[in-house]
Amino acid sequence: MTPAAGPPRLRVGVIGGGIAGLTAAYRFAQRGHQVTLWERGPRLGGQAAAFPVLDTAIEYFYHHLFMSDHDIVQLMNEIGIGDDLIWLPSPVGFFADGKIYPLSGAFDLLRLGCVPLIDRLRIGFTTLYLQKLRNWRHFEQVTAAEWLRRAVGQRAFDRVWGAQLRAKFGPRYDQVAMVWFWNKIYLRTQSRPSLLAKEKLGYIRGSFNTLIDRLAEVIAEQGATIKVGVGTDRLERRGNEWLVRTSEGEEVTCDVIVATVPSPILAKLFPDLPEDYKAKLTGAVYQAAVTMLLQTTRSLSHIYWLNIGDPSVPFTGIIEHTNFIGPEHYQGRHFIYVSKYVEHDHPYLTTPDDQLFAEYVPYLQRINPAFSPDWVEQYWVFREYAAQPIITKNYSARIPEHRTPLPGLYLANTAQIYPEDRGTNYSVRIGNVVADLVEQDLRSGLLRPGSPAPAGGS
Repeated sequence: MTPAAGPPRLRVGVIGGGIAGLTAAYRFAQRGHQVTLWERGPRLGGQAAAFPVLDTAIEYFYHHLFMSDHDIVQLMNEIGIGDDLIWLPSPVGFFADGKIYPLSGAFDLLRLGCVPLIDRLRIGFTTLYLQKLRNWRHFEQVTAAEWLRRAVGQRAFDRVWGAQLRAKFGPRYDQVAMVWFWNKIYLRTQSRPSLLAKEKLGYIRGSFNTLIDRLAEVIAEQGATIKVGVGTDRLERRGNEWLVRTSEGEEVTCDVIVATVPSPILAKLFPDLPEDYKAKLTGAVYQAAVTMLLQTTRSLSHIYWLNIGDPSVPFTGIIEHTNFIGPEHYQGRHFIYVSKYVEHDHPYLTTPDDQLFAEYVPYLQRINPAFSPDWVEQYWVFREYAAQPIITKNYSARIPEHRTPLPGLYLANTAQIYPEDRGTNYSVRIGNVVADLVEQDLRSGLLRPGSPAPAGGS
């Protein structure tokens, strides 16, 4: 008897070589499909990528993992690099009134002297409540600013959580839904073995490039094609197929397109999308990020993650990477990220790097009065326009579906990560999800080479 034929082999085009795109490409190739991935930029990995320094590498934008990040851990184990993941203590702090307050646990909160004791207690009880809460749905209907003001009072809100919301979201701070803030509190709880224990975070030996490079290897081993530095300039639906015209002038025919670009870019690539779906794409609002990375001879503080609670300081936070992964891994040098989230019209997106550094120096000296520009051996400034989707009220109703209304076109990007915040773990998850959706549609007979995919759905 002749064995039954398996599902047909699709020609899949993946647009974007970040973690979601790489994960999806790996899954498609693993299942025997013909895969081509295009990454317009000069490197794979998106915001998780690292660049070479001192015989190793460090991320353009700071990265770590939480203990609840099971999807990325499973993927690392699957592709043979699970042993490269290490879990380390990660001291957290809060800067206010010219002082650094350790804030890694409940006892540190009781010593947070920038607010009165009654406010510390209210913050502590509210944190405990949020850590225990599992049903977050009602938090979609209220902003973080509204809910937190009621919970901890105006004074505590202004000095602590409100200060952090303003530092991150600027004039949009009072539009952010409480579900976003709840997730931040809940997620950090998952990285503590117990309520009173210190938090541990994960890092990949050799930087996140260890994961990115290995994913590229296993994708190639499965026979897929990865093209870096090649964009998709034009996409057309011709009959039951997609025609992709690349920045190199090549034309490639695909049965399925998976786009991992930011939502507004997808709307520009496909102007013929139905208006209701296009509205979901164009309605996504992103914060941009400007991150300065300093290579220094000395440490700025003993804190890894320093939240800024002083509204006069022009950056959002300081992440001293070498208080997490020690300077012994970097020939004794220290690496310090100075992070700022901004609106798209903020001058920091175009300010010359040397001018930005000069502007930051007096404020770094407020963090540590001994700081001197002489400590800095070199610095870099990195900018990202789609760094952080802004989660507003009733966000779940405005998330664009992975299955777009156009036949054979699927979307997987950070604006679809919810209620969790964007991160490498969830990029792995949506890469898996979109690959599974395509496979479901193929096996059900709704998607075949040369045939349209179903419209709608999640």
